[in-house]
Amino acid sequence: MPNNPLYPRKAWIVTLEKGTPGQTVLRYQLRADYPKPDSLISEHASEEDALDAKKRYEDPDKT
Repeated sequence: MPNNPLYPRKAWIVTLEKGTPGQTVLRYQLRADYPKPDSLISEHASEEDALDAKKRYEDPDKT
């Protein structure tokens, strides 16, 4: 497992449509450039959950 990155950490949310045509759902992926460029950190069913995860990921007081 890689070491924790130094702060400040930066992440972004990518919105994807998944599923078969006519039956797609939106998924929200949290991505960052650590440990590799464009690494998938987590995936969420709602944008609110993804924003919360982004906030926690970037917060230096959370470990």
